[in-house]
Amino acid sequence: MKQIDLFNIKLNHIRIFLLAVETGSFSKTAAELHVTQPMVTKTIQTLEKELDLILFLRDKGKLLLTPAGRELYVQWSNLLQYFENSIEDASSQQEGVMSRFVVGVGYLMPTDHLERLRKAYRSLAENIKVHFESRPQSTAWDRLRNGEVDIILVSGHILPDEKPSDIDWCILQESDLAVFVSKENPLSRKEEITFADLREEEFIVFSSDTDSRYMQLLNHLSSEAGFTPRISCYVPDESSFAINLWMNNGIVLADQAMLMDDTGVKCFPLEGRGNHLYLAWRIPKEDQRRLELKKVTDAIIDAFRNS
Repeated sequence: MKQIDLFNIKLNHIRIFLLAVETGSFSKTAAELHVTQPMVTKTIQTLEKELDLILFLRDKGKLLLTPAGRELYVQWSNLLQYFENSIEDASSQQEGVMSRFVVGVGYLMPTDHLERLRKAYRSLAENIKVHFESRPQSTAWDRLRNGEVDIILVSGHILPDEKPSDIDWCILQESDLAVFVSKENPLSRKEEITFADLREEEFIVFSSDTDSRYMQLLNHLSSEAGFTPRISCYVPDESSFAINLWMNNGIVLADQAMLMDDTGVKCFPLEGRGNHLYLAWRIPKEDQRRLELKKVTDAIIDAFRNS
């Protein structure tokens, strides 16, 4: 293995490499950074030379990431995030802020839930800073485990069967699973339904790669009702659920508390199929930060349970 001089690797090299992976194109990377494509190409070539690694291959004009490049991307994504967080934390300390916490919420967080989060946020002391991020709910657990967020609000089916030692959670709001159908669907004219009524319907679902536990849940409920679910399409996030549902491209199984309803959609709660809205958080190792996190989680819990 080549002896690597780390001082020759600049943060800008890492930044350009990460963006090239995400865009899949040197020209798109250059456009986003407002630099020339030759500059991006030269940066990647310099990085490959310094590391003695091949990071990309070209196949019929496509930019392909090598196994070595993929490993660096996974590790360096976290490295850059940690670097950015360290600067924010240092700035917070200079401003007298004790701690900064990141709360992750799903794309389709109902308005009343957001109001409760705002109430919780306003009740916190000024020296505790909280940021909110909206991402696909299916990624919430991995982002919590990887340390990208400190707290998540998530449907119960997302959580594993056993609680890890460094994670805690509680039910934030009790709710049931529900079936959502477009009002253009004849099923919407029913007053109530059972899961067996969905035998001939097509489901809009997460793929197993996106959310394997979601497919396990759907298959379990369908098996209990005596049929195999028919799939209309696979989607990457809950926003895509809503779009395809509104287009009457199938029906959706989701938590009643997590998917917003509107005039074009009818919701059928499945009584006795509790899924619940959970609050989950990583337990800090430092005593002071643990106390501050408790103030944040207590504020959120109070805002939901006392509204």
